[in-house]
Amino acid sequence: GAVSAGWPSDATSGKRMHIDSVGVLLVILYVWVSASAGVYNEWLYKGIGKDDNIHTCNIRIYVIGCTVNLAAHLWHNPLSSLQTLTEGYNRYCWALVATYSLMGLLIAQVMKFFDSIAKLFISGSSMYVSAVLSWAIFGYTPTWNFLSGMALVTVAMALYNYDSIKLFFSKSKDE
Repeated sequence: GAVSAGWPSDATSGKRMHIDSVGVLLVILYVWVSASAGVYNEWLYKGIGKDDNIHTCNIRIYVIGCTVNLAAHLWHNPLSSLQTLTEGYNRYCWALVATYSLMGLLIAQVMKFFDSIAKLFISGSSMYVSAVLSWAIFGYTPTWNFLSGMALVTVAMALYNYDSIKLFFSKSKDE
């Protein structure tokens, strides 16, 4: 669904949502890395940390992430890189950091009590929100490829939740 939503299209008339061929490859890479990270995080939450508090699990994960990212930062810019670590940050950047921190805490709750499939469906559902907001704020018109990607995600969610949907409609029919 994500690749179909971003598949290149004719963006000749008006504002239309699309990405180029490199973007499609990056989306495929992102989906693969995200799924792998989701499985790894689920293992950290439910394997090693199944009896731990969620905050202990988060500290464990964030220490790993901060260590790897700091090492990468120091590798690329070893001279004076700690003094310039937050250079250029303004209030919008700090707001973004706070937003992603809160999003991480919410995703931690999903991963601790649900599974990585639920997280992927939440991410897939965000396509709807981004499409509506892109249209309302920026005036972008979704392409047929984007709409087909959304339809694919919708069908996947419906198939995954088929038993729950069937049970819901059978209960409402009996009332």
